[in-house]
Amino acid sequence: MTMLGTRPVKTATGRGRREDWSQLTGRTVEVWMQGEHIATGIVDQAADDDSVLWIAGAGADTRRLFDKFSGYQIWA
Repeated sequence: MTMLGTRPVKTATGRGRREDWSQLTGRTVEVWMQGEHIATGIVDQAADDDSVLWIAGAGADTRRLFDKFSGYQIWA
C-alpha cells in the first residue's frame, strides 16, 4: 500500500479504496483491515446498500463475507 502522509492512496497493484461496494460485483478486489491485507478475490455478490460483499471461493477457499461495520476496506 502506498502512503501519502498517513492516508493510503493505492495498493502495490494500483488499486484504490472504494466506498461504493454495491458496484463491485465481478471485479477483482483486495480486502484490508487496519493496514493488513486480508484477501484478494473476485466479488461474487454485493449488497445494494454497500454494507457487505462476498468474495467468491477459489480452490480450497470458501466464499467469504466482509462488512463495512467491522472495519474492512475494499480496494479495486
